[in-house]
Amino acid sequence: MLSSRRGFTLIELLIVIIIIGVLATLAIPQYTSFVERARAAEAVSMISAIKGAQAAYKVENSSYTTSIASLSLLIGIVTDSASTAQYWWYQVTAAGTQSFTVKANRSAKAGGATANYVQFDWSDTTGTTWTANPTSLAPKS
Repeated sequence: MLSSRRGFTLIELLIVIIIIGVLATLAIPQYTSFVERARAAEAVSMISAIKGAQAAYKVENSSYTTSIASLSLLIGIVTDSASTAQYWWYQVTAAGTQSFTVKANRSAKAGGATANYVQFDWSDTTGTTWTANPTSLAPKS
């Protein structure tokens, strides 16, 4: 008479572990990519707010500004320091009477480097240009 055994065999446990491993290797990169796109959307949203603040600033001062601090009354607190940023820190460069550039840089806390950024260029005559590194972070037109 066969005794009724309870439990799993070693082969059954190995098969389950292999299946979990395969699922994890497929799911983790997808999740990471999703999180990066969400964080890039945050940067694009803040850059859009900075663009609006720059337009208001230009109405009052006849030119764009390179100072995030001078825009803070219009858009709230924006991190412009790499050491205190959670995911992104922002800088406005090349501002003048006709154009400006806003760059969202990945913070070191988020595992970023200067190579990870989303950049928005605005010109009163030509309009908008987006660039990003990696290019997957750039918003879709």
